[in-house]
Amino acid sequence: MDLGPSAAARLIAKLPSAIGAANARWFWRVSLALGLPFLVLVVYMLSLGPILRFYGAKPFNKWGRVPAAVRILYEPQDRMPIPDSLGRVLRRYNQWWMGVERDKREFRRVIAQIDSSITNGMEQSRVIGLLGQPVGWFTNANRIEAYYFYWSDVEMYGGYMTNGFVIYFSNGVVSSKSPIIGGR
Repeated sequence: MDLGPSAAARLIAKLPSAIGAANARWFWRVSLALGLPFLVLVVYMLSLGPILRFYGAKPFNKWGRVPAAVRILYEPQDRMPIPDSLGRVLRRYNQWWMGVERDKREFRRVIAQIDSSITNGMEQSRVIGLLGQPVGWFTNANRIEAYYFYWSDVEMYGGYMTNGFVIYFSNGVVSSKSPIIGGR
């Protein structure tokens, strides 16, 4: 005579561990089904910065420098509906890879160097020799105004101090200058 637990009792005793194992398998399958596409999306979004840097892209011309095949793959990222807070972080990340802040610093340095090299009393021909022909000349009876603008890739994202100068000439020499302020 068998005095041990019945077959049904043994099956019921194993039921909690079987349910736990099934739940664990279900949890991992759902996690993998949801997590893997999310991970692929994150890698896709984070890989744009290095790609743009590789091709030497800048904010002003970023898609113009990237080959068509790469552009087809990554350009949809610009049209994705991304929440503003995440979009700002992603744009800053891509700008970091493109070297925007470094370019801004270099642009400021060059503008400061130009600003310090043009002094009152400097001959007009010497200014033109240093800076080239101005974008525009304006004159009245007392003076000549020469407009110099410096367009750079970094100006599109603001933060620069000036993007040019108006240099005033009187009697063929610099009488004064003033920066053309732009950016933020």
